Amino acid sequence: MLDKRYQTLDLIAETRSFTKAAEKLFITQPAVSQQIRSLETELGFPLITKVHNHIEMTPAGQSLADYAHQVQLESTKVLKQVHSTTDQRPIRLGCTLSLSSSMLPQLVTQLSTMSPLITTQVANTGAILSALRNGTIDFGLVEGNFNKEEFDAIHILDEPFVGVTSAHHPLAQLTHVTLDDLIDVALLIRESGSGTRNIFANWLATQNYRVHDFHQIIEIGNPSPIIKLLLSGFGVSFMYRSLVHHELKNGQLIELPVTDFSIQHPINLVYLKDSYFAEDYQQIATLIQPSSFTETRDRKPSAAKKSK
Repeated sequence: MLDKRYQTLDLIAETRSFTKAAEKLFITQPAVSQQIRSLETELGFPLITKVHNHIEMTPAGQSLADYAHQVQLESTKVLKQVHSTTDQRPIRLGCTLSLSSSMLPQLVTQLSTMSPLITTQVANTGAILSALRNGTIDFGLVEGNFNKEEFDAIHILDEPFVGVTSAHHPLAQLTHVTLDDLIDVALLIRESGSGTRNIFANWLATQNYRVHDFHQIIEIGNPSPIIKLLLSGFGVSFMYRSLVHHELKNGQLIELPVTDFSIQHPINLVYLKDSYFAEDYQQIATLIQPSSFTETRDRKPSAAKKSK
């Protein structure tokens, strides 16, 4: 549906190579060069420059390539929709690991009445946003930050973000926990690119601390092993309360009363900016019932006996 010259520009922006773009398009390199010259002549401004024998996109060229990429993704989806009946359309969604055990099962159950083929990708926030850019998923549930100039979003709920440890950990005996108390304890934290890690790192920055100020850091790419380690009495971690609401409710874990730590972070359904399918995503967002993830929101920190 796009002028082939814009598709060529998109491939050059992706590969940073006329040769690689030509290979993917099954045309010659001179033909690629001719298409770009034709487009630049028509528009009246340069799209690509050469710097030390390497090609670089001009700001205008990059903006146009980004637009062409989105139009290409959207047009492909529209064509698939035209050729499919409503009950045959696949749904491709992404979800961050921190939300996969709470929101994802309910949403998939709801979506199962709308499509016979539902594919899911569970990864950290960075990977989900990349999948949206690449067109391998249609929308994603994320708790991390995202570029609002690149993506649109529908707010689902604000989720409490808390510090937790075992009820048998020495910190569980404190009525107030400071950063100085925490620094000497093993920090169980998600990998770089995780939304929950970014939330905690951003809060640390407001306190003039960094993640690497902790004396021991254990990075784990999935919240389930983190929770198991906490239950064994090892370390502290920071995560969404809904991830451990059962463990908090039965007293296995406690919410740490960390000084000056009060965070409610938004959970969003995210999709490409100005998407043709925005109304569909609005409809999907209504299927998510926030109340099922907030049953422990008002629970007070427990097991507090004395101050350090």
